[in-house]
Amino acid sequence: MSTKKPSGRLQLRKTPQQERSIQRLDQILEAASALVAEQGVTKLRMTDIAVRARVPIGSLYQFFPEKAAIIRALHDRHTTRVQAMARDMFANAPSQAQALDLAEAAVVNFYQTYRDDPIYLPVWMAGMADTDLRELNSQHLQNVSQIIYDSLIHLVAEEHHAEFKARIRIFLYLSGATIRYAMSQGEAEALVYISEWLAAVRRSLFEF
Repeated sequence: MSTKKPSGRLQLRKTPQQERSIQRLDQILEAASALVAEQGVTKLRMTDIAVRARVPIGSLYQFFPEKAAIIRALHDRHTTRVQAMARDMFANAPSQAQALDLAEAAVVNFYQTYRDDPIYLPVWMAGMADTDLRELNSQHLQNVSQIIYDSLIHLVAEEHHAEFKARIRIFLYLSGATIRYAMSQGEAEALVYISEWLAAVRRSLFEF
């Protein structure tokens, strides 16, 4: 697991303690989310976020040094959600068959959750275009991989542990790629791609 710290340009400048500051931070992030949904990330400007959030521009910069830090905060909302889902879904799998059912449910859940989310893809694409955000996304992939690996490793013979760890990482990476592609298609076609990917996972995840 990577221990590299994210760049200071992505860090929240201060963590709100008082209720008023917490509410203001929420206002800023909700305003940023709305603007990303409307116009994407490229056209997003700090001044527009401040206007939409109804906060002084100085208050915005008290929390965030630049736009990339706001994108990182939106990215963190997504990754926190996914990691919590992974912990909940893969806990206590009693068998390989059950683990495969859980893997299928996780992919379908992820697809259904984010298909109609207007900011998921723009934020992910912005992350891929930014070196520091890309590193955070890589760390997220490692974190979720470790969560699933730790939950399922008891189902795999010891001599296959290293191979299984790599396979989990590939499963997550390709699941994300398949889901993002499916989200760009019509609903019926998207479900075909998801179904084909899940069939491939069932054939290969525990085959050594």
